[in-house]
Amino acid sequence: MHRIIDWNELWKAVYAASPLRKKKDLDPGSAWDKKAAAYERAVNDEAAIAAQEVGMMALLPGDRVLDMGAGTGRLAVPMAQVAAHVTALDPSERMLEKLAAGMAAKGLTNYSCIRMRWEDAAIGENVEEHDVVVAAYSLGFYDLGAALEKIDAAASRSVCLFWHAGEWRTPAEIALRQAVFGGEGEDVGYPDYSYIINILHDREIYADVTVYEAVLTNRYASPEEAAEEWATLHEAPEESLGTVAEHFAAMLEPDGAGGYLHRKRRRQAMIRWQKK
Repeated sequence: MHRIIDWNELWKAVYAASPLRKKKDLDPGSAWDKKAAAYERAVNDEAAIAAQEVGMMALLPGDRVLDMGAGTGRLAVPMAQVAAHVTALDPSERMLEKLAAGMAAKGLTNYSCIRMRWEDAAIGENVEEHDVVVAAYSLGFYDLGAALEKIDAAASRSVCLFWHAGEWRTPAEIALRQAVFGGEGEDVGYPDYSYIINILHDREIYADVTVYEAVLTNRYASPEEAAEEWATLHEAPEESLGTVAEHFAAMLEPDGAGGYLHRKRRRQAMIRWQKK
């Protein structure tokens, strides 16, 4: 059937619109090395939603799982508590160090780490085929079609992808990004899961989709701590820290014990397909 819309080319156009994103792509490992500590703090409060997502994958005790873009182990650690072995692949050495510490804290040894960009992976050569491949919020590639083809080739039984459904940023966060970055702040988001589904469909991969609501609650000692974490993760200029702190002072809720909570609700999607 003739394609009227080339979804992968549309994705590329959105991707290329962001100068900030193209700068990060020059050396993603180094970029994430600088953010590893802040990222770990940001996801430490997501144990409940991570456990929910691992449960959605239907992993088997004998599974060998490849976590592409594993980060600090938000999913890799709970997956290792279920599966036979988890291979964590990430371009950042510091992120993988945090992941290894998380595994050690749980007494887990059934894992291995590969420090590599997914673009440099060659299935059957430097990355083995696994029963299941997981990619959670790690699909920020210029050529998403090529990345998805490689993910599919790396899985012998199933693939599980996680991505946002609809706009993942709140209106307040969009306004903050525009205040901090100006016009460039408008071009940093990615299209939602509908693009991924259509890119897969064009490759005759027909996936199931589960859309669900995630309630995320982060805890902070102060608005300033929240602002510093956000500024680090988003590479905000130092002179904007006051603006970021004002945003969080308005958004955070007291937790009744001297700290603060930041609550967010997001629609997310699991995209899953079976190989056989």
